[in-house]
Amino acid sequence: MKPQTRKNNTRLFLTLGVIGVLVCAVFGIAAWTAVNNPAFASITGSAPAPVQEEVHWARVEIAKPLANAFDISALAPQTADTPMPLVEPSSTPSDDPAPAVLDAPTSVPTEAPIIIPEATETPGQMAMEIVPNTPTSEYIPPPPSAPKPAVAYSGNGTRWIDVDLTNQRVYAYEGDTVVNSFIVSTGTWLTPTVTGQFNIYVKYRANKMSGPGYYLPDVPYIMYFHGSYGLHGTYWHNNFGTPMSHGCVNLTIDDAGWLYNWASIGTLVNVHY
Repeated sequence: MKPQTRKNNTRLFLTLGVIGVLVCAVFGIAAWTAVNNPAFASITGSAPAPVQEEVHWARVEIAKPLANAFDISALAPQTADTPMPLVEPSSTPSDDPAPAVLDAPTSVPTEAPIIIPEATETPGQMAMEIVPNTPTSEYIPPPPSAPKPAVAYSGNGTRWIDVDLTNQRVYAYEGDTVVNSFIVSTGTWLTPTVTGQFNIYVKYRANKMSGPGYYLPDVPYIMYFHGSYGLHGTYWHNNFGTPMSHGCVNLTIDDAGWLYNWASIGTLVNVHY
C-alpha cells in the first residue's frame, strides 16, 4: 500500500473517532438533563421522586372547655310589675361568696296623677288689635272726630277758609256759603298739619321755604297762618289729594293764586279732620 493512502486512512479514523466521542457526549448530557429536569421528566413520564421533608410538628392533646348549663329563663322578658332583684355586694370579704338577695317589693309602682285644669265659671275675654309695626308711605286717616267747631263770623259774608284734612280739600267760605273748593295735599303722618282755628298773619307773593332735608326757592302765593304752617302754591309735585307736605297745605299754583287774591291778612283758617 502506498504511503499517501495509508495517511488518508489514518486521518479518516481519527475524524470518525472524534465525531463518535462528541455524539456520545451530547447523548450523555441530554440523558442527565432529562433525569434531573422536571420539565423533561414530565414529558418522558419519569419525574424524580419527591424529597420527603422533615416533620416539624407534634401531636398535643388539648382538653376542650366544658360549657356551663345555661338558664333559658334568664332570657324571658321581665314585666314592669316584677322588677329584677337587686344584688347588694358585701362590704367585707367572707368565706361564703354567695351574694345577698333583697326581697322583691310587693307594692306595684304607680304613676303620678295628672292634674287637668278645669275651666273657671267666668272665663276671661281676649281682645286683638292689629297695629302696623313698620312705617309706610300710605296715608291712613284718623278716625272721624266730632263735627268741626263753629266758626265765628258775622253772617254778612265774612270770608274764611276751611281745611278738611280727612278729605284733603280746602273750602273758601263767604259767611255760610262755599264760593270755591280745591283738592290739596297736607302733612304726612310723620309731619302732620296742625289743627285748630288760626288767622293769616303774613302773605308773600313768592319766597323761599326750607327745613330739615329740603330747600325750595321761589314758592308762590304763601299765606302763613300759624308759625311755619301756611297755604301756598306747589311746583315740585302734582300728587294732590294725598298727604305729601311737611305740614303746610299744598295747592296747585292756579288754585293758590286764586285763594291768595281772595283772602287777606286776618282771614280765619279752620283746620280739622
